[in-house]
Amino acid sequence: MRALHHRAHRNLPFPPPRGGGGVRAAAKSFFVVRSSSSSTTTTMTTSGLRSVERRRRQHRRRFQRRLVSGRALAREEEEEEEEDVDEYDDDDDDESNPPEVLPYIGGELLPKETEKHKSGYVAIVGRPNAGKSTLLNRILGTKLSIVTKKPQTTRHRILGVLSDEESQMVLLDTPGVMKSAFNKLDETMLKSVRSSVATADCLIIVVDGDAKDTAEKDFENLLDEDVIGKLPTVVCVNKCDRIKDVQRIKELMKYFRKIKGISEVIPVSALNDTGVKEVVEWAKDKLPVGPSYFSKEYLSEHPERFFVAEIIREKIFELYSQEVPYCSSVWVEELKERKPPAKDLIRATIYVERQSQVGIIVGEDGSAMKKLSTEARKDIEAFLERGVFLEMKVKSKPGWRSNDKSLTEFGLEDPNKTSNPDFRDIK
Repeated sequence: MRALHHRAHRNLPFPPPRGGGGVRAAAKSFFVVRSSSSSTTTTMTTSGLRSVERRRRQHRRRFQRRLVSGRALAREEEEEEEEDVDEYDDDDDDESNPPEVLPYIGGELLPKETEKHKSGYVAIVGRPNAGKSTLLNRILGTKLSIVTKKPQTTRHRILGVLSDEESQMVLLDTPGVMKSAFNKLDETMLKSVRSSVATADCLIIVVDGDAKDTAEKDFENLLDEDVIGKLPTVVCVNKCDRIKDVQRIKELMKYFRKIKGISEVIPVSALNDTGVKEVVEWAKDKLPVGPSYFSKEYLSEHPERFFVAEIIREKIFELYSQEVPYCSSVWVEELKERKPPAKDLIRATIYVERQSQVGIIVGEDGSAMKKLSTEARKDIEAFLERGVFLEMKVKSKPGWRSNDKSLTEFGLEDPNKTSNPDFRDIK
């Protein structure tokens, strides 16, 4: 309702009352009420208005009485419910058998293992490009960890599971141990190595027998001395197929056997599958007695989209040079399975540190990007064993390697992270 207002006598539809008073007298005896939802104007006298106000007061008093009585009734109902709860006693049912939700159907959830069954974690550590990932893939009999000729390809701790009837070995492929860290990414990778070693039941140290700085120097300060002494440790002198002098291999084996805490030294060639069987047998012998951590059919705990991202990153290392592979990170935003004959849909984003690197990834007229997509798609299809449609794009995320929040969003601390990166709070 709009506000009530007076009218001057010249606007009244009838003359002012007799006896004088003029405008003031007319104003006392006449009001106008306007409604916002209607243009209708209603007129009433002072006595009529008083009657309306009287009825309103009566309705208000009746409403208040009903409200008070309703609240009292609600309180009474609540008190009655509390009394009902107090009177209920469930002690009488304590001695009775609980209801059987599902009938027992027999059998076991997991196959029963022998009392001598062994299980444990085996950490694989070493300098960059020593051949740790190649050894992991050879032990598992499948390509689980990406491998390139460039150092520092592995950024995450890759978990692989090797199982048989008598044992289960959980292998941890770790990033290469650098002699110094240059950014937050390097620090995160070194933290991953320390975490894997702390979790392990035994340790496989891989050294490059054909290293330029010699394998002896590569071993120095690789791990803390107290770590090697606490765990059963084997040194794998890798890439022996490249060492033409057999005497050199014997010298390396003699050198590492003298180090305190080293249980065994085994010359291997992970690429040619030489000595790998001996490494597996040594690790099985050192595992503690215990049940399986994973189902015997498991190969890894990581989701498929993690391995898809790793395959794309592997192709970036193979097709691009200089700093581009090290400044790149891959995130799979969507992996959607479809019913055949439709192919699975994969949407991935490549993140680089500088805008100029976006152009390098894309190439002239998109040629480099097309080649990257084709090569990655072939390996992804081989890994997933089904056809895929791969859609990729490139974005610039300045300084992501030196930002803790960015590393967390990219899953460097948790390889099993599936939620897409959120950079809204990152400056």
